[in-house]
Amino acid sequence: MKKLLLYALFFLAIAGPSMAQFSISKVVFEEFTGAWCQYCADGSYRAEQMNSSFPDAVVIAVHNGDDMEIAAGTDLAGFYNPSYPQAMFNRSGALVSRGTWSSTMSSSLQGASLVTVSMDSVSYDPQTRQISAIVRAMFTGPATGDMRLNLVVTEDRVTGIGSGYNQANSDNNTPGHPYQNAGNPIVGFEHRHVAREYIDGAWGNGGLIPMTANFGTSVSQAYTYTVPVDFDPANITLVAYVGRYDGTGAADRRILNGEEFDLMPLVVGVNTMSSDDPRLEILGNPLTDRTKIVFATSEAGNARLEVINMLGQQVAVLGEGFADKGIHTHIWDGTNAAKNPVDNGMYLIRLVTEHGQTLTKRIMVAH
Repeated sequence: MKKLLLYALFFLAIAGPSMAQFSISKVVFEEFTGAWCQYCADGSYRAEQMNSSFPDAVVIAVHNGDDMEIAAGTDLAGFYNPSYPQAMFNRSGALVSRGTWSSTMSSSLQGASLVTVSMDSVSYDPQTRQISAIVRAMFTGPATGDMRLNLVVTEDRVTGIGSGYNQANSDNNTPGHPYQNAGNPIVGFEHRHVAREYIDGAWGNGGLIPMTANFGTSVSQAYTYTVPVDFDPANITLVAYVGRYDGTGAADRRILNGEEFDLMPLVVGVNTMSSDDPRLEILGNPLTDRTKIVFATSEAGNARLEVINMLGQQVAVLGEGFADKGIHTHIWDGTNAAKNPVDNGMYLIRLVTEHGQTLTKRIMVAH
């Protein structure tokens, strides 16, 4: 979902009562982990619990010392010198231990950002396995400094053979723990949200964003990435972000905002999604816990994303306000306007824009 532009805030303030907005801050959560790390099975479990509780968390697992290690991960570990598992929240400063991840995420999601990050176009060629994406940053307030775009490729549910993938597990004998009696190590462990590539390295591409960015400043960059044959494209997620590169302190590389896009709709359906082709996709159907909704808008303007029952009655408004041109994501947890779980059955997800676009898809809820 996009960060709400300031003039849109003003428009909504004078137009009527407060509404749920498309534009909300997201937090890029980078967890330092490794298959060798005794406490990282528990870290993975806690990261998924946090991810389920906070739809606006963007999770990346940065592996070190195992077969999933990448050069950017080595650079990040060398700079931040983590213990394992520890994590960064928008690279805002001190590393955070797993016991306080959820509370830190809750506080990190408060407030606004000075920049909207979006993907205006994403495509996947199944023959060449090449991903192409256009990442855009639009500033909603003044900002100064060395600010950089980057695109991260992650793969979910990675498994492998041998010590580089088998997950050490200190909780094998911990009563009641999800990984009790799973083994130490856990053979065939599913590694979640594994960082496969930081396309512009650990720190992003410098020189693209002006040192002084004002309201309305917009920059974009095209990226390409070829998915290796042993990676599953259906499990690939792209994470775009704008981060600072202002000094040598832990807080000098802060991420200002991010956005993510799951490649699955392009792997199993039409292999291009862009603002030139309005489209609505549902990832996770039927809904058992929560589902991700992805849609592309061809023009900037006010829009509403809502849930409708089969009688045509509005059940919930998932987002309403100014939506920038481009690809947007939203999470629905299967609750109504009062935040109570809806009854199991068939519903409609409907997007309506001020430019006359109406996109609708069915979703089955099966709690």
